[in-house]
Amino acid sequence: MIVFFIVLVLIILILGAILSTLSIRIDKLCFSNQRFGKRKMDYLVFLELYLFGVVKVITLRIDQKKVERIARKWKVKERMQEVNLKQMKQELPTKDEQIKLLKKLKIQLKEFHFVLELGTKDVLITSAIIALLSSTLGIIIARVIKQYEEEKYEYKMIPLYHNKNEINFSLNCIIQVKMVHIISIIFTLVRKRKEKRKHERTSNRRSYDYSYEQY
Repeated sequence: MIVFFIVLVLIILILGAILSTLSIRIDKLCFSNQRFGKRKMDYLVFLELYLFGVVKVITLRIDQKKVERIARKWKVKERMQEVNLKQMKQELPTKDEQIKLLKKLKIQLKEFHFVLELGTKDVLITSAIIALLSSTLGIIIARVIKQYEEEKYEYKMIPLYHNKNEINFSLNCIIQVKMVHIISIIFTLVRKRKEKRKHERTSNRRSYDYSYEQY
């Protein structure tokens, strides 16, 4: 009975994890390259895990001070210098694969409030960029929301005609992804990475074989 109970609990926990929902709640994300006389970014993000998509079981707060503290503690800058960027780029999925993986995630946008002020040195370029961003953002929002509610989804694109490169934006939104899709993508990436490394090892063996044949 004890073994059965333990197995049952494990099954429930595994199912709960698979059927859970990860919520990324951006309460504040602001950036400006002109205000206050310098570039400035400020953010406050919450990662929340909802068991079976209903009961909130984990909340993780992320802000600038916390990120800087973790970066100092783990010496992120020093470790990044040791990373082989070329190898990392080779192991990353291609653009087509990235698009397919994003589609598999089935991202849901629950709320979206965005304000962008943008200016360049050329008035025509500013107007063109604003028009392009507005239409692109409208298409993306239409694809990732199930039910449109005006008070939950709003964005403003404001052109700045100051004849200088300027950008100010603020964002707060709620993005949700089901854990089953995240787990599926992780398995896909791990499998493809193993296949790629296996293929590289096989190719290396063949090149060595050919070089031995010459002697």
